[in-house]
Amino acid sequence: MSFALRVLTFIVLATTLAGCANSGPGMESDQMAAFNPSQQIDKGPLTPKSLLGVAPTALSLRLGPPAFKRSEPDAEVWQYSGRTCVLFIYFYKTAHGDLASTYVDARKTLGGPLDTAACLAEVVTQQNIPVS
Repeated sequence: MSFALRVLTFIVLATTLAGCANSGPGMESDQMAAFNPSQQIDKGPLTPKSLLGVAPTALSLRLGPPAFKRSEPDAEVWQYSGRTCVLFIYFYKTAHGDLASTYVDARKTLGGPLDTAACLAEVVTQQNIPVS
């Protein structure tokens, strides 16, 4: 194998491995390292932003158990149902090995994107969760 081909192979492998080091959507590695697994959701109004960076137990205390939970290695996806939508909350492992919510998304029940705040409001209403 020629020297140039070895160098090219090394560059391709290094680039591929660097891409695998991504810690999940929505939270950069420095944020992951700063995550405090005991962090609770603010007691104020629930917003999509207030659902980020918290442990699954903290989220469950505020929103209740999810309607559906999918577990994968190093990740979990929780679904909450509103009247006309589904709220998705994605948890990924942090640098410390704990799960933290890193992304929130919403979809219409019949398909298609939806404003996340509107869906969260539906979920809160559906589950009779106190808003403050």
